[in-house]
Amino acid sequence: LLSAAAVPGQAWAGPPTDVVKSKQTELFRLIEANKDGSSSKKIAAIFDELLDYDWLAKASLGDEWQKLAEKDQKEFSSLLKQLVQKAYERNLKKTLAYDIEYVSEEKVSDTVFVVKTKAKSKTDSREEPIEIAFRMGNKGGGKWQIEDINTEGVSLVDSYRSQFVKILKKDGYAALVSKMKEKIAKGA
Repeated sequence: LLSAAAVPGQAWAGPPTDVVKSKQTELFRLIEANKDGSSSKKIAAIFDELLDYDWLAKASLGDEWQKLAEKDQKEFSSLLKQLVQKAYERNLKKTLAYDIEYVSEEKVSDTVFVVKTKAKSKTDSREEPIEIAFRMGNKGGGKWQIEDINTEGVSLVDSYRSQFVKILKKDGYAALVSKMKEKIAKGA
Protein backbone atom coordinates (compact mmCIF):
# COMPACT_ATOMS: atom_id res chain seq x y z
CA LEU A 1 0.00 0.00 0.00
CA LEU A 2 2.76 2.45 0.88
CA SER A 3 4.63 1.76 -2.36
CA ALA A 4 1.50 2.53 -4.39
CA ALA A 5 1.00 5.78 -2.50
CA ALA A 6 4.59 6.82 -3.20
CA VAL A 7 4.28 6.62 -6.99
CA PRO A 8 3.85 10.17 -8.30
CA GLY A 9 0.91 10.82 -10.61
CA GLN A 10 -0.82 7.57 -9.66
CA ALA A 11 -3.99 7.95 -7.64
CA TRP A 12 -5.83 5.21 -5.84
CA ALA A 13 -9.20 4.57 -7.36
CA GLY A 14 -12.11 2.65 -5.94
CA PRO A 15 -15.25 1.05 -7.31
CA PRO A 16 -16.74 4.24 -8.88
CA THR A 17 -13.60 4.77 -10.98
CA ASP A 18 -13.44 1.08 -11.83
CA VAL A 19 -17.02 1.21 -13.16
CA VAL A 20 -16.42 4.31 -15.29
CA LYS A 21 -13.13 3.00 -16.63
CA SER A 22 -14.37 -0.50 -17.51
CA LYS A 23 -17.65 0.66 -19.07
CA GLN A 24 -15.97 3.48 -21.03
CA THR A 25 -13.30 1.07 -22.29
CA GLU A 26 -16.01 -1.35 -23.41
CA LEU A 27 -17.99 1.46 -25.04
CA PHE A 28 -14.93 2.76 -26.92
CA ARG A 29 -14.25 -0.75 -28.24
CA LEU A 30 -17.86 -1.25 -29.35
CA ILE A 31 -18.14 2.21 -30.93
CA GLU A 32 -14.94 1.69 -32.93
CA ALA A 33 -16.30 -1.65 -34.16
CA ASN A 34 -19.81 -0.35 -34.83
CA LYS A 35 -19.29 0.88 -38.39
CA ASP A 36 -22.11 -1.40 -39.60
CA GLY A 37 -24.44 -0.78 -36.65
CA SER A 38 -24.16 -4.36 -35.39
CA SER A 39 -23.12 -3.26 -31.88
CA SER A 40 -25.90 -0.73 -31.32
CA LYS A 41 -27.91 -2.94 -28.95
CA LYS A 42 -24.81 -3.76 -26.90
CA ILE A 43 -23.94 -0.05 -26.68
CA ALA A 44 -27.48 0.79 -25.52
CA ALA A 45 -27.33 -2.01 -22.91
CA ILE A 46 -24.09 -0.61 -21.45
CA PHE A 47 -25.61 2.88 -21.32
CA ASP A 48 -28.58 1.37 -19.45
CA GLU A 49 -26.20 -0.17 -16.89
CA LEU A 50 -24.06 2.94 -16.56
CA LEU A 51 -26.54 5.83 -16.54
CA ASP A 52 -29.15 6.53 -13.87
CA TYR A 53 -31.92 7.82 -16.14
CA ASP A 54 -34.44 8.27 -13.30
CA TRP A 55 -32.03 10.50 -11.36
CA LEU A 56 -31.13 12.41 -14.54
CA ALA A 57 -34.81 13.00 -15.36
CA LYS A 58 -35.71 14.25 -11.88
CA ALA A 59 -32.60 16.42 -11.60
CA SER A 60 -33.07 17.83 -15.12
CA LEU A 61 -36.50 19.17 -14.21
CA GLY A 62 -35.78 20.12 -10.61
CA ASP A 63 -38.94 21.32 -8.83
CA GLU A 64 -40.95 20.96 -12.05
CA TRP A 65 -40.68 17.14 -11.86
CA GLN A 66 -43.27 16.85 -9.07
CA LYS A 67 -45.72 18.98 -11.07
CA LEU A 68 -45.91 16.39 -13.86
CA ALA A 69 -48.45 13.57 -13.90
CA GLU A 70 -46.93 10.09 -13.60
CA LYS A 71 -47.54 9.33 -17.30
CA ASP A 72 -45.79 12.57 -18.24
CA GLN A 73 -42.86 11.71 -15.96
CA LYS A 74 -42.52 8.35 -17.74
CA GLU A 75 -42.73 9.99 -21.17
CA PHE A 76 -40.18 12.64 -20.22
CA SER A 77 -37.81 10.01 -18.79
CA SER A 78 -38.03 7.96 -21.98
CA LEU A 79 -37.30 10.97 -24.19
CA LEU A 80 -34.46 12.14 -21.95
CA LYS A 81 -32.95 8.64 -22.06
CA GLN A 82 -32.83 8.83 -25.86
CA LEU A 83 -31.30 12.33 -25.81
CA VAL A 84 -28.66 11.39 -23.24
CA GLN A 85 -27.70 8.19 -25.07
CA LYS A 86 -27.29 9.98 -28.38
CA ALA A 87 -25.28 12.82 -26.83
CA TYR A 88 -23.08 10.45 -24.82
CA GLU A 89 -22.38 8.24 -27.84
CA ARG A 90 -21.58 11.29 -29.98
CA ASN A 91 -19.16 12.56 -27.33
CA LEU A 92 -17.53 9.15 -26.98
CA LYS A 93 -16.93 9.09 -30.75
CA LYS A 94 -15.17 12.46 -30.46
CA THR A 95 -13.14 11.16 -27.51
CA LEU A 96 -11.74 8.23 -29.54
CA ALA A 97 -8.99 10.62 -30.66
CA TYR A 98 -7.96 11.20 -27.03
CA ASP A 99 -6.11 9.30 -24.32
CA ILE A 100 -8.16 9.20 -21.13
CA GLU A 101 -6.39 9.63 -17.81
CA TYR A 102 -8.30 8.80 -14.63
CA VAL A 103 -7.07 11.58 -12.35
CA SER A 104 -8.92 11.22 -9.05
CA GLU A 105 -11.93 10.00 -7.16
CA GLU A 106 -13.47 12.36 -4.62
CA LYS A 107 -16.01 11.43 -1.98
CA VAL A 108 -19.02 13.76 -1.86
CA SER A 109 -21.05 11.60 0.55
CA ASP A 110 -21.28 7.94 1.53
CA THR A 111 -23.23 7.23 -1.67
CA VAL A 112 -21.82 9.81 -4.10
CA PHE A 113 -18.32 10.11 -5.56
CA VAL A 114 -16.92 12.22 -8.39
CA VAL A 115 -14.54 10.50 -10.80
CA LYS A 116 -12.30 13.07 -12.51
CA THR A 117 -10.65 12.39 -15.85
CA LYS A 118 -8.58 14.25 -18.43
CA ALA A 119 -8.80 13.61 -22.13
CA LYS A 120 -5.56 14.41 -23.97
CA SER A 121 -5.37 14.63 -27.74
CA LYS A 122 -3.45 11.78 -29.37
CA THR A 123 -2.57 13.94 -32.38
CA ASP A 124 -2.02 17.47 -31.03
CA SER A 125 0.18 17.72 -27.95
CA ARG A 126 -0.41 21.50 -27.78
CA GLU A 127 -4.16 21.05 -27.35
CA GLU A 128 -5.28 21.61 -23.77
CA PRO A 129 -6.63 18.49 -22.06
CA ILE A 130 -10.39 18.33 -21.58
CA GLU A 131 -11.54 17.78 -18.00
CA ILE A 132 -14.50 15.45 -17.59
CA ALA A 133 -15.98 14.56 -14.20
CA PHE A 134 -18.55 11.83 -13.59
CA ARG A 135 -20.87 12.11 -10.59
CA MET A 136 -21.36 8.50 -9.52
CA GLY A 137 -24.16 7.38 -7.22
CA ASN A 138 -24.18 4.10 -5.30
CA LYS A 139 -27.51 2.41 -5.99
CA GLY A 140 -26.95 -0.33 -3.43
CA GLY A 141 -25.34 -3.71 -3.71
CA GLY A 142 -22.16 -2.15 -5.08
CA LYS A 143 -23.93 -0.85 -8.19
CA TRP A 144 -22.56 2.54 -9.30
CA GLN A 145 -24.26 4.69 -11.94
CA ILE A 146 -23.60 8.07 -13.51
CA GLU A 147 -25.87 10.82 -12.18
CA ASP A 148 -24.22 13.69 -14.02
CA ILE A 149 -21.35 14.42 -16.39
CA ASN A 150 -19.45 17.66 -16.03
CA THR A 151 -17.33 18.65 -19.04
CA GLU A 152 -15.00 21.62 -18.66
CA GLY A 153 -17.11 22.92 -15.77
CA VAL A 154 -20.47 22.49 -17.53
CA SER A 155 -22.91 20.08 -15.90
CA LEU A 156 -25.13 18.01 -18.21
CA VAL A 157 -27.95 18.13 -15.64
CA ASP A 158 -27.67 21.89 -15.07
CA SER A 159 -27.57 22.54 -18.80
CA TYR A 160 -30.66 20.41 -19.44
CA ARG A 161 -32.48 21.94 -16.45
CA SER A 162 -31.94 25.50 -17.65
CA GLN A 163 -33.24 24.62 -21.12
CA PHE A 164 -36.15 22.40 -20.03
CA VAL A 165 -37.49 24.61 -17.25
CA LYS A 166 -37.37 27.67 -19.51
CA ILE A 167 -39.44 25.86 -22.17
CA LEU A 168 -41.84 24.45 -19.56
CA LYS A 169 -42.53 27.82 -17.99
CA LYS A 170 -42.84 29.67 -21.29
CA ASP A 171 -44.62 27.15 -23.52
CA GLY A 172 -45.72 24.21 -21.34
CA TYR A 173 -45.08 20.50 -21.17
CA ALA A 174 -46.42 19.68 -24.67
CA ALA A 175 -43.94 22.11 -26.24
CA LEU A 176 -41.05 20.58 -24.28
CA VAL A 177 -41.98 17.08 -25.45
CA SER A 178 -42.31 18.31 -29.02
CA LYS A 179 -38.87 19.96 -28.93
CA MET A 180 -37.30 16.83 -27.41
CA LYS A 181 -38.86 14.63 -30.10
CA GLU A 182 -37.61 17.00 -32.82
CA LYS A 183 -34.08 16.88 -31.42
CA ILE A 184 -34.17 13.07 -31.24
CA ALA A 185 -35.44 12.87 -34.83
CA LYS A 186 -32.54 15.08 -35.96
CA GLY A 187 -30.06 12.77 -34.24
CA ALA A 188 -29.82 14.86 -31.05
